[in-house]
Amino acid sequence: MAMNSQYQAGRIQRVWQQGMARRQFLKWGLGGVAAVTAVAAGGFALLRRSPRDDMPAPEWATGLSAAEYHLFERARVVLLPVEGTNLVDSATVPVVQNVQTTLSFLDPVTRKELGAGLSLFDNVVVFSHGCRFVDLEAGPARELFDRWGEGSVLQRTLTTVIKQLVYSGYWQEPATWPPTEFDGPVSDKWGLPYLGNAPLPQDSPVASQQEQA
Repeated sequence: MAMNSQYQAGRIQRVWQQGMARRQFLKWGLGGVAAVTAVAAGGFALLRRSPRDDMPAPEWATGLSAAEYHLFERARVVLLPVEGTNLVDSATVPVVQNVQTTLSFLDPVTRKELGAGLSLFDNVVVFSHGCRFVDLEAGPARELFDRWGEGSVLQRTLTTVIKQLVYSGYWQEPATWPPTEFDGPVSDKWGLPYLGNAPLPQDSPVASQQEQA
């Protein structure tokens, strides 16, 4: 399970760094929020409060801030609707605990930047929905994910990271596999050794020279 989380953390890190490299989105993203916040002044300070702020995170959530715990709990409900299906209820498997484990494998700089991005995602919808993401109803929250999934680099990166964390936190649990008739990774059944993240093949100098010629 730890290997799965470590592999997933690598994927999250690549998505995050790719978004950062392409547009330096945190700089302008947080800058934009700061500017809008300045305009909204005191009204924003009142709106950004949530009833969930008074609800403490569970004792096991030592690797998440209280706000991050509530965000992923809300995302779990929004992104994993199983009503009317034979899928396992996400409330019965440790989705957010698994998210916390995955985040623990990120390097400190990426983890800090991602924390700022999660805070941005939670608060920025105050201006469009009048409440934070953690208080959005399921319908508008799913529409937010859909809309941001086709939006700017900032929006796409944040929604991709949150979705990957939540989905992997759910599907890495063997209890969720039987309804889909998945009987586990073949690497486990066949005893295949883990080789880590293999580097991409490099062109030989001769091949590169031939291509450039």
